[in-house]
Amino acid sequence: MDYKAETPFKLTTLATFLLAALAIWVPSGYSYGAVLLLAGALFYAPRWLRSRPERRTLWLALLLVCMGCMWFFLSLDRGMGRWDKGIKWLLGVPCLLFIAAFPPRPQAFFWGLPVGCIGMGSLAAWQAWAQGMERPGGYTNAIQWGNLALLLGCMAMVCAAIFWRWRAWWWRAFMAVAVVAGVAASLLSQSRGGWLAVVLIFPALLTQVRQIRPRLFGRLLALSVALLLALVVVLAVTPRFHERIGQAVEEITQYFNAGIAGTSLGVRLDQYRLVADMIPQKPWLGWGAHGYVAEMTRRVELGEFDKALVFYPQVHNDFLDIWVKVGVFGVLLQAALFAYVLFLFWPTRRRLQQWPESSSSWHDALALRVLGSLIPVAYLMFGMSQPFFNHNSGIMFFVFYVSVLWAALRGVERGIWPPGEARSVP
Repeated sequence: MDYKAETPFKLTTLATFLLAALAIWVPSGYSYGAVLLLAGALFYAPRWLRSRPERRTLWLALLLVCMGCMWFFLSLDRGMGRWDKGIKWLLGVPCLLFIAAFPPRPQAFFWGLPVGCIGMGSLAAWQAWAQGMERPGGYTNAIQWGNLALLLGCMAMVCAAIFWRWRAWWWRAFMAVAVVAGVAASLLSQSRGGWLAVVLIFPALLTQVRQIRPRLFGRLLALSVALLLALVVVLAVTPRFHERIGQAVEEITQYFNAGIAGTSLGVRLDQYRLVADMIPQKPWLGWGAHGYVAEMTRRVELGEFDKALVFYPQVHNDFLDIWVKVGVFGVLLQAALFAYVLFLFWPTRRRLQQWPESSSSWHDALALRVLGSLIPVAYLMFGMSQPFFNHNSGIMFFVFYVSVLWAALRGVERGIWPPGEARSVP
């Protein structure tokens, strides 16, 4: 019996494709694959509960549980509403254990990714030019949309680079369109903070290339510099983005020179000044979510901070928001999550040595590792100017993309899917 033809494997493969293909250009598109995984986890629980998960998978599951519990304390809602964010982390655990027991085909993600990028680019173009929206944001806010579009665009670029020599011309064209579409969706959103992720993403990719393919490092370094220069030129000649950069400079200048904090960046800077004063007072356990809001409101009413702060109960920085509310242990928890995911996926020659470099398994494993390592790198920068995990899309993308990529990687490494030779296509 071909166990790979069994329904659980087909279900996880379909869910993996949907997670990448629907992305956020379909309303709550990230939920369809997640719901399918949860349904499979519940239905096939008697089977996957009998299997013994690997230690690395269990550590990842434990970190997800801890994040779910922490978000219970970060919530400002009352009653069952307090679990709105935390439950998404917790429900990711059975999904992770289920998909780890029945790994999906890695090609499901590789094919879903360009579909998602092109869908996002098309929707952003429609909203910008047909509907006249100043900042396209799909079915979420423009910042989340722009950041996640950039992440998917970078993922598509990675897949294109790794498989470029081994695919036909039409596939290359398809992936090139996907990369452009993902990046264009981010540009049209005019999201400024997310582009700071490029500062870490490109060095991380270059470091990986130097470890895996050192002979290609020089050429890729030159290509990366060229791409960054081209990006700078595009941004410089894009009127909307140029205006956003000018607005950012003006808002920062107004804050420091005139004390004007009612602007987008002014609010952020005033929040940072506030938490810089509050954190040292309760560094270990924090003020609590409601305690922070009460103290922030009190200081605003005293005239110490701008009135605009009362409309933003979350600090526009993930780590500062966690630190001021639940203390230093919460900061260490989120840092541990990012570091552990980066450790799980980071590609090295030793981790890839079980296959010849001409095999499809080598390329699949490399792609999955690089894609997985991009997630914590990008999220680290996304959270510098936005409470990224305070949004459903931020949580769902992280939990389920990490889960499916990790399960697919372990499926390749365990030989679940038969290896083949990756032959160059003329």
